Amino acid sequence: MRSRNGNRPVLLTGIALIPTLCFGADHYYVGYRLATQNSQPVYEAFDVSKAMRTCTGGISEELFLQRRPQEPLKEVLEREKSAFLEYALFETGRIKSDTRTVQSQIRTQEILTLPTRCYAVEFNDESVTIALIK
Repeated sequence: MRSRNGNRPVLLTGIALIPTLCFGADHYYVGYRLATQNSQPVYEAFDVSKAMRTCTGGISEELFLQRRPQEPLKEVLEREKSAFLEYALFETGRIKSDTRTVQSQIRTQEILTLPTRCYAVEFNDESVTIALIK
């Protein structure tokens, strides 16, 4: 069905992406943790592993990231860390903060955690499409 100006409606494009990401994509479990003390990073890690089974559920809005040829998902996420974290933390992020005073010195510790969740990942030649499976 075409609209009066000759373009297909955006709704059909969105509906076409859902089966592609659910059935044609690989599923990965991704988690992230960042610990800081006195605003200095102490520990940072991405945990990425391919799912043994396909995950079930609906998908959220997609994220498109640039990819170099034959670059694995973990390297893409580490290089595009800020974009991925902004996308993923909106849904499931947690921040824990602790402040202590010892002999007139203030010590702070913050832990940013992105719980391990399942993502549908579709690799293209120059990009990666990522969607959280709810």
